Amino acid sequence: MSSDADVTLILEDWARGDRTALDRLLPHVYPELHQLASAHLRHAGRSVTLQTTAVVNDLFLKLLARRPGKLENRRHFYVLASRIIRRALVDHYRRNSAERRAGGTRVPLHENLLWVDAAGPQMLTFDRALGELEELDPEQAELFSLRYLLGCTAEETAALAGLAKSTVDRKVKLARAWLFRRMGESESVESANVSS
Repeated sequence: MSSDADVTLILEDWARGDRTALDRLLPHVYPELHQLASAHLRHAGRSVTLQTTAVVNDLFLKLLARRPGKLENRRHFYVLASRIIRRALVDHYRRNSAERRAGGTRVPLHENLLWVDAAGPQMLTFDRALGELEELDPEQAELFSLRYLLGCTAEETAALAGLAKSTVDRKVKLARAWLFRRMGESESVESANVSS
């Protein structure tokens, strides 16, 4: 694993507009991104036909297409990567939702998020709810994303965030509860709209 200082310097170069910075960043973060994408795809189940390498390559293509922005450190980079991977899964679901047949197998997004079906329409509701949480409390959303979407352990999340593990555990628990409640509210509203 490369040092945070190396990654931070490369990210600063990218923010200044150095388009070669991502080429230099790739060897430092590729193995971790590959593992994270693999974890995302495992949680999404067999209905997702994406391959890990394709997800990581798509991530870098999207980063190259972006206007460079200020990413302070490795943590901010991984949060951005998490958003892009999440969007790729949502886009993949949208493209393939017409092909899905009723009665498909339910696939939890994560073992601690059994209420989110990664292969079903709940993924769209989850994506909207997480977007709302990002607006309301960016830190909670980042910690939640690191913990459950990127697959970091509580200790790794605490190290990336520079926080105590107990603080991370508390904030992630609050984020998870808020998302659960928000998704329930969204599904209630959608059900009411369908029945009226």
